[in-house]
Amino acid sequence: MSDQGRDRVDVTFMYAVHDAFQRDLDRLTAMAEAGDASGPAVEAGWDRFKRFLHIHHTAEDTHLWPVLRAKAADPAVLDRMQTEHDRLDELLDIVGAAVSAGSAARLADGAARLAEELGAHCEHEEELALPLVQDLLTKAEWDAFGNEQRRRLGVSGAAAFFPWLLDGAEEATRRKVLGVVPPPVRLLYRAVWRPRYLRAPRWQAPASAH
Repeated sequence: MSDQGRDRVDVTFMYAVHDAFQRDLDRLTAMAEAGDASGPAVEAGWDRFKRFLHIHHTAEDTHLWPVLRAKAADPAVLDRMQTEHDRLDELLDIVGAAVSAGSAARLADGAARLAEELGAHCEHEEELALPLVQDLLTKAEWDAFGNEQRRRLGVSGAAAFFPWLLDGAEEATRRKVLGVVPPPVRLLYRAVWRPRYLRAPRWQAPASAH
């Protein structure tokens, strides 16, 4: 489909979300390898990560892949995306069980496996699926995918999502993401959401990264 006559979709958020997922799993793996497998930070971080990944993948399954299928996108690519989602669900269960058990060894192994699989999935999505998105989807269809994620997040979820998304992000990414959200969201992020997020238990970057 030609770009002429329609707005090309902006996939800024997709890349930012992928980076945030990988950052979180790198932190979790490092924490577990250092023997930290229980406590408020581990549990709160896991609940947050699991919720945001579930919302993201569910919105893809309901508002992205079916729309691309209806536009005759390569079915092999879309089948691969859904198969990888199923595999990631299995690994999420493994990591969740390790968090519940408080086992550092099991958590380090499970988090490393999940990080590898999710990293590969994000690469496949960026290399194979996002070009289809930009070639075939209208801006309205892409916005519907984003709106579904916002609906599932709700206001309280957004208050946790944006500071989580931008935790440790490069300044260029932060500016770009905040540049495409409404001004009230930027104000809330800076004045309320980010300070509250920084005070709450969360996964921390390894000490060697500081």
